[in-house]
Amino acid sequence: MSALYPWRINKQVNQEAGVLRNYFLRGIFRFSWLGAILIVGLLAVTQVQAGSITLENTEPGNTEAGEHEPDLRINSPGSIAKRLEEDAKIKEYLFQFPGLDRVMNPWYAFKKDLDEKYGFKFGISFTTLYQKTNDNFGPEDDAASFDLDLSGTWTFLGRGTDSPTMLGFGFFWRDTLGTDLPPQVLFTQFGSLYSNAAPFGEEDPVIGELYIQKKFKNVFGFRVGKVFPITAYDFFPFKNFRTDFVDFNHVTNATIPLPGNGLGGFIQYRPHSRIMLRLGAHDANADVQESGFDTYDGELFSIFEVGYDTGLLPRILGGPPQGHVHVSLWHQDERDDAGIDDGWGIAASGVQRFGRFTPFVRFGYADVDAGGPTPAEYMANVGLVINNIFGQDKDRIGLAYTWSDPADSSLDNQGVIDTYYRVQLTPEIQIGPTFEVIFDPVRHPDEDTVFLWGFRTRIAL
Repeated sequence: MSALYPWRINKQVNQEAGVLRNYFLRGIFRFSWLGAILIVGLLAVTQVQAGSITLENTEPGNTEAGEHEPDLRINSPGSIAKRLEEDAKIKEYLFQFPGLDRVMNPWYAFKKDLDEKYGFKFGISFTTLYQKTNDNFGPEDDAASFDLDLSGTWTFLGRGTDSPTMLGFGFFWRDTLGTDLPPQVLFTQFGSLYSNAAPFGEEDPVIGELYIQKKFKNVFGFRVGKVFPITAYDFFPFKNFRTDFVDFNHVTNATIPLPGNGLGGFIQYRPHSRIMLRLGAHDANADVQESGFDTYDGELFSIFEVGYDTGLLPRILGGPPQGHVHVSLWHQDERDDAGIDDGWGIAASGVQRFGRFTPFVRFGYADVDAGGPTPAEYMANVGLVINNIFGQDKDRIGLAYTWSDPADSSLDNQGVIDTYYRVQLTPEIQIGPTFEVIFDPVRHPDEDTVFLWGFRTRIAL
């Protein structure tokens, strides 16, 4: 957990009054979660037993339940299934190394055969990131690391039906690459509020995810096991740090204390083709290097979400909505051993694709102070992603600005511009620069602006 939230380094724990208020809020949240679970469970069971889909028959042109019905989208951007799906797509590229296609074609044929015969999909990727700052008060001004990832899914029951059962697994290894620090903690050298490359840290080889996922009649589903909450909640289509934005607030959310990889799960229900409800609970002390049963002591992170497909543009068959509005309400228990207060908050986001252009806006509020679970009390984020910049369908540029009001009231506000460009060099290799500007870094009051250059490469097989 500490590796995922390195902004807690040297953080002062603030134990103030308010025990009765926190106890009352905790009680309200827990009763709300219990009520929501019962309601969603009853609705889902009713739908499954009836074998029908609520409200689907009332839509114009739908003459039969389930006809042209979009899939229940359990797998969010950055999840194992979505990454495998994106990596498997045929891509435009700049060039190919002579003879390499003859070497790789049997590999791709082998993977395709496993999928078609057994429902088994897997992928291997190797991603690197180098960053360098123009200003630092610490001894280091650059950092580099790698991420080696082996992930897969196995649909062992119900393949090809609307009620599949899937096993998901992910293995990764992260370490520095010729520097003393990984990019994840480079922000401590120039005083930013949070990490400007959150996932690129140091982790021994580990099984990061191992879970069971199940859908029922394409209207209800769940996932349980060792999961990665960051890729399950707070929907944002550019959350994959291996291919899109890399700073903490885009990879996750500075006002939601999403735990690291660990024990937990969620249930999801779709009362209408354009509405999604999701309720989850996770070990607040999750540590990817530990078994979930070793860290769980009753302290939970809980979250309830509502998602709505705007319907402004028709949905691409088999794809996610082109427009989405999302609201998340969360609560985290006090973490006694870690010395972190409890807290709650709300976050909202909106994203709408218009051809090559996808603008987005996000906002978050956390009822926390300096001793709480998030680095920011308020966060506002706006940005634009553009595809097909130079005539290649997979090249992309992203530009975003984030304003944060720290949870620690002794710190001033901070702004960050986060940008990246990516291009498909070969069918397997993707490269591109990253660039960030930190305005008024909160722990570097003598400096108004800090620049952070970077370069990312990714090989996906």
